[in-house]
Amino acid sequence: MAPINIPGLPVKPCILLSTQSLIPGNGGICTVARLTGSALARHYQVEALACQDTLDYWIGRIPVQTFSDRRLAFVLANLAVMQRATHVIYDFAGTARAHFNAPFRRRPYAVWVHGLEVWKGAPLKYMRAIYGADLIIANSAYTVARANGLLPNGVEIIACPLSTPEDHSPAKIGPSEGPPTVMLLGRADELFAKGHDLLIEVWPDVVSAVPNAKLLLVGGGSSLGRVRDLSMASAVRSSIEITGFIPEDAIDAYWQRATVFAMPGYTEGFGVVYIEAMRRGLPVIASTEDAGQEINADGITGFNVPCKDKRRLTEVLVTLLRDRDLARSLGYAGHLRWKEQYTFSAFESRLGDAVKRFLTT
Repeated sequence: MAPINIPGLPVKPCILLSTQSLIPGNGGICTVARLTGSALARHYQVEALACQDTLDYWIGRIPVQTFSDRRLAFVLANLAVMQRATHVIYDFAGTARAHFNAPFRRRPYAVWVHGLEVWKGAPLKYMRAIYGADLIIANSAYTVARANGLLPNGVEIIACPLSTPEDHSPAKIGPSEGPPTVMLLGRADELFAKGHDLLIEVWPDVVSAVPNAKLLLVGGGSSLGRVRDLSMASAVRSSIEITGFIPEDAIDAYWQRATVFAMPGYTEGFGVVYIEAMRRGLPVIASTEDAGQEINADGITGFNVPCKDKRRLTEVLVTLLRDRDLARSLGYAGHLRWKEQYTFSAFESRLGDAVKRFLTT
């Protein structure tokens, strides 16, 4: 990759996309990086680095160089590739710490911000990388607002809401016709930030009202063992299924079993999984503690519930599991919201607008 430099004409941007990982199913930041690369590669030359991945590969037209988590090698490669790129985009602030401008060879860089790393108590090591950026791209307006003055003055900050990787609708849209099933898809971390524990705690009351209800918890994570322990201690453990990690190419079978998607967490800066549920026509239950409330329109595409209000959480779960017509109605409204705002084409347009001025520097 080398900039085309014709006297009298502007240099066409050649972009280095520098990331932790670009492997599908490797977390939300990885998803954002893949969306970014796919959108930009339609219009620009893009080369990518992935610190944690192994074995070099391609994403469409994008060559991806990998480093098996050898961080020094990654930093050195980042510096080398910067010399033939015109601009650098980092998947998050931690990766942007690798940015180093050689004398007389400055490269402007943009960095994605996702939520916790720029909210209250943000690590200084991340903030230094963010303060050096020429452009900050946020995954939602909520992320920018909650940063509450921590983001630097004088640096362009643009909210660019995310999308699914597709424009097309799935073959089946709407809640399952099978047993009433609540699904959560997400990693179980030490904070239980996605609400696994809340759903398990209220589940006996849900089953008391809807005896054939099922709770389907999909995804891996460092605290999956704790999730299993909570489930085994439940009086209704036979109605709780915990799958562990499911490969991306096998996940659709689980979506097709769901009546309701619920993730009443408190750390989402966007939550791509919400719009994945909307794409499939499922009603969504999110919380009022994070960006889920920006994505999920309360009373229109589902319900947003305070994390501590377990009575209200139980109430909306029971209502949607009992009332299939309401579940279908909210799910269809969510599907329309996805088509209007959260397709890949919509993201591609938003990202193009976000980086337009940056790519002329």
